[in-house]
Amino acid sequence: MAEPFVEIRKTHKPGNPEKICYEVYDGDTGGSLGHFTDASEAQKRADSMNRMTSRETGKRLDHPTDDADVE
Repeated sequence: MAEPFVEIRKTHKPGNPEKICYEVYDGDTGGSLGHFTDASEAQKRADSMNRMTSRETGKRLDHPTDDADVE
């Protein structure tokens, strides 16, 4: 079974499909943790969530992608 992970996905902004944003996606629950216009802000959120999960589980998480695209 894969470890839980939080990743960044480049996608279209909800409600405004002509704009691009970065979604912080929780691979464990399959849910979004927020949309950000700035990739660095999204990365900070994802890193924070991954560090928290690593501390709670005592495991280092493997990240399946650095920047997954969503169509």
